[in-house]
Amino acid sequence: MGAEDTTAEAGLPYFFLTTSGLPPGEAFERWRTLMAPMYEVGPTTPSALLPFGTNVAYQIGDLVAHRTLLSTQRIQRDRRRVEAGPDHFLFQLWRSGRYRGTIAGRPASVSAGAVALIGRRHLLDGMFDRADTTGLVVPCTHLHGLPLEEHGLLFDAARNRLLATQILSIYRRLPTTRPDDAPALANEFVTFLRRLLDPSQTSDVLDGRELDGSLMALAKTIVRANLSRPDLSPEFIAGQMLVSRSTLYRLFEPEGGVMYFVQGERLKAVRDALADPMETRTIGRLGEVFAFSSVSQLSRSFRNRYGSSPQAWRGERRVAQRIGSQGTLKHVWAWLRET
Repeated sequence: MGAEDTTAEAGLPYFFLTTSGLPPGEAFERWRTLMAPMYEVGPTTPSALLPFGTNVAYQIGDLVAHRTLLSTQRIQRDRRRVEAGPDHFLFQLWRSGRYRGTIAGRPASVSAGAVALIGRRHLLDGMFDRADTTGLVVPCTHLHGLPLEEHGLLFDAARNRLLATQILSIYRRLPTTRPDDAPALANEFVTFLRRLLDPSQTSDVLDGRELDGSLMALAKTIVRANLSRPDLSPEFIAGQMLVSRSTLYRLFEPEGGVMYFVQGERLKAVRDALADPMETRTIGRLGEVFAFSSVSQLSRSFRNRYGSSPQAWRGERRVAQRIGSQGTLKHVWAWLRET
């Protein structure tokens, strides 16, 4: 693999807030201030711990993407907040944790692995167990004509799988997406949503192939969803696709071969994780997660591809992102209030 230039762009600017290490009262005030445009937050009972959390938010064109780590807390959206904000939908994946309460006046329970569809106009009152969520906020104008209010809070298994995969894929790419490419990334997600939620395409969605676009796109989706598997091999991929190995080899000839592509995707996954301000795992742990045989193998392969060591690349990227992120909080919350 040839070295790639990593110095031209720092990736999308982002807003990042963590209350880690702060005294409980100060952590709560910072967290409550951050959440105030959308929600009122508080302890689950008068004697419970004050809530806190960590949040990163990116503006992608006229969408906002976020990842949020929340302590156990109560969360409410009243009529005043509904009327003060713009009309949009949140597609939110629960990576861990659970929500229990009401949304739009109806009982709601969302647990790990589920994607929920939450309208900005929905009243909300419930409890978060300690949770890790990732979501994208989409203005309603992008989804005009789709029966979203009739859809309900949760998705069927096929749509949930596709949405969860897409949300994680979009989020993973944000730290290394160039600002000029953000509108195209936003359009990619909106186009995906319209195809996924259009009732006229139900059979295509449930079949799975049309949304994947092609046999090659399906193969790449399977690879990216299984990068942590040590046994990610041509045999495994072909078995998941229900095609022969010879067909698979033919598909990947332009990519330099199946395993060359797999190795490249693993390096991209490590690179994207190292640029993510929410990522706290060590380089050694990331190597284990993405099935590298050793830290030295990861470091050698990473340097060959990106021209610097993983540790140096992480440090340089974080500095560049902090410089480029000035003003992002103002822009993100202005979007939430005014779009």
